[in-house]
Amino acid sequence: MTSQAVAEPERPERAHSPASVNTTAAAWVRSFVSRPSRVAAFLWAAGALAVALVLPLRHWPEPSLLALVVPAAVAVFCACVRATVGERLPRWSLHVDVGLGNLLVSVVAAAGASEHTNLANLYLLVEVFALLYLPIGSALGHLGAAGAAYAVVLEVGPHPAEPPVIAWLSVFGTGVVLGAVVVGLVSVLRNTAREDPLTGLANRRMWDERLEEEMERSARGGTALSVVMLDLDGFKAVNDALGHHAGDRLLQAATRPWQAATRNGGDLVARLGGDEFGLLAPGSDEIGAHNLARRLIDALPEGVSASVGVATWDRAENASDLVRRADRAMYHAKRRRRGGDHRPA
Repeated sequence: MTSQAVAEPERPERAHSPASVNTTAAAWVRSFVSRPSRVAAFLWAAGALAVALVLPLRHWPEPSLLALVVPAAVAVFCACVRATVGERLPRWSLHVDVGLGNLLVSVVAAAGASEHTNLANLYLLVEVFALLYLPIGSALGHLGAAGAAYAVVLEVGPHPAEPPVIAWLSVFGTGVVLGAVVVGLVSVLRNTAREDPLTGLANRRMWDERLEEEMERSARGGTALSVVMLDLDGFKAVNDALGHHAGDRLLQAATRPWQAATRNGGDLVARLGGDEFGLLAPGSDEIGAHNLARRLIDALPEGVSASVGVATWDRAENASDLVRRADRAMYHAKRRRRGGDHRPA
């Protein structure tokens, strides 16, 4: 018996529904906000634009004009750096953005006050960025430094139209309220944005952040750092034969014992997508990482197996190259398992 492919009738294209448009917009916003360098580039450009917009509104004395143009030019330069190479800069460089931003805002706030132009509200852009992407203690430290800097500006610089105390409170009173809202939202979103909803493991975002942090820690302390990649064997066949609900149940059953099988405090197990998982093992060399991988495999339910690849950081490669090397080792192990060799790579 022969089978013929039956072409389905063409369906007219439907206009995007409001729900799909909202979903797409939300996904774009999440993607944008999840990358600090993009946000930094945007805020640097926004600050430069805010200064540029006030230039035609006054006849500025030459010193004040210079104090506005130079910070705006620096902001444009920083925006270009963040937009082009920002993703490759270490995470601690965000502190440089915040500190430099507060310094430049202090300069333009002092210059603007000479013509009764309030540019101190630009502090709020800097502090919101700090609260979004820096640890809360560091962000509050930057906020305190900005408050002290503006107090100095009000004390020794040109006085704005309103009394200095009122001027300070109008900016940093707003900053405190806005900061409390941002911290509350960030604490809620971080808990949901860093956890895989199906397995309860860390998700890829949490994995990427921790990997960068552990690489920096390893570079400072000279300690070993290994990455283990795991891929469940035969998962696609389960999905195809029994459906996605069965695949989801398999993922939950396979990963449930893994938290107990890892060491407390340092190791991180994350679901990176589908049936692919990663184990971050700070302080573990290749032998230690293989032992951890064996513990994860031994913890799998009966009848479930996984292919494993291990890579120990050589202190020269970046995070992507390290993960890629572990990934290649995992696929090499998967090919060997098909040939009957069940040792981890």
